[in-house]
Amino acid sequence: MLLKEFHDLVRAGRLLGGIDPAHLRTLLSLAREIDFKEGEVIFQEGEKSSNLYLLVTGDVALELSTAAGPYRVQTLGPGDAVGWSAIMMDQRAHFTARALTDVSTVALPGDDVLSLCDHNPEIGYVLMRRLVELIADRLDSTRLQLVRRTLEPQPVERR
Repeated sequence: MLLKEFHDLVRAGRLLGGIDPAHLRTLLSLAREIDFKEGEVIFQEGEKSSNLYLLVTGDVALELSTAAGPYRVQTLGPGDAVGWSAIMMDQRAHFTARALTDVSTVALPGDDVLSLCDHNPEIGYVLMRRLVELIADRLDSTRLQLVRRTLEPQPVERR
């Protein structure tokens, strides 16, 4: 697929929806297409993040590592973004992202996006403001999942 085919979906997504078309073109000039197969790990919790991914098709699970195994915090689909850590200073992923289906993405290299934001503060301000909203949403979702998990009935050990 060509990046032009992704344009309308990316513009409608929460991260880039409503952004000035000239700014969107500038951001997408950095992008490349990356696809993932069902079950493939897009990035692993704790690893250095390199790309911010805009989901075009497919579903992705965000998971936390627990002693009992992976715990799904959120499921994302077309129009959502994953990998925001790639454009933060520490660049360490806070979740594992796993493709639940075949997934097509538009990937924005984190270092290039940061450089663009440094050189074009207007784009940087809009993008960082949207990222704060995305991060707050992920925090709320994680908190809700942890509360649900805490309130779930625990199996009773019978002797």
